[in-house]
Amino acid sequence: MPRPWSLPDFLFVILGGFIGAALFVAVSEVFGGEELSLVLALTGQYLGHLVMLWVLSRRKDHPDLGFAIEGSDLGYLGLGLVLQLALAILFLPLSSLLFPEGESAQQVGTAIAGLETTTAKVAAMVTAVVLAPVTEELIFRGILLRALEGRGRRTIMVVTSLVFAAFHLLGLDPSRILEAAAVVLPQLFLVGLVLAWVTFRSNRLGPAIFIHSGFNLLAAVVLLVPPEMLEQLAQ
Repeated sequence: MPRPWSLPDFLFVILGGFIGAALFVAVSEVFGGEELSLVLALTGQYLGHLVMLWVLSRRKDHPDLGFAIEGSDLGYLGLGLVLQLALAILFLPLSSLLFPEGESAQQVGTAIAGLETTTAKVAAMVTAVVLAPVTEELIFRGILLRALEGRGRRTIMVVTSLVFAAFHLLGLDPSRILEAAAVVLPQLFLVGLVLAWVTFRSNRLGPAIFIHSGFNLLAAVVLLVPPEMLEQLAQ
């Protein structure tokens, strides 16, 4: 009897991320260091997702999730950069209204911006630009999309985008959750629609991974590069 990807599989992979983050944070507590704890929590989360995905895939008759990358996919990196910039400009009035001091709507973003050591910054950059895009595309445009097969394409695009946006509620500032959600979630929903559309169009995850990577790359550069350096580059 065939064992296709299912919604329980999706939930188990999400749970794997929580377990991975908890284990890595526990390790960081032994060695100490707030920066280490943050970086290990993010790394552990994504590795936990991937380990659980690997375990489940071994029980599938057809485990393929469309993970295929071609050389031409590199061009999608620029599309991700443009998408990040366009959404930042589009939502700037709302962001300025709700966060007039210019603070980040995402708690994780604030924490990353506060990293001081080069090692922590490099690790955060690699996680944001490589590990997160690959993992999240396997989860949302891989497992979840296939779990919803049989439904209309528009329905699948909307549902996967809603779940993708809701997943990032975990990274928002709990003290200002409503304001943060109003700024961040609509943007991520739109990003999710683009990623789902390009996945349907190409029938593989490569383009979506590079768009996602480019989207995160611009945000990571803004958070991690000192403002004075950005000013010098702009001159």
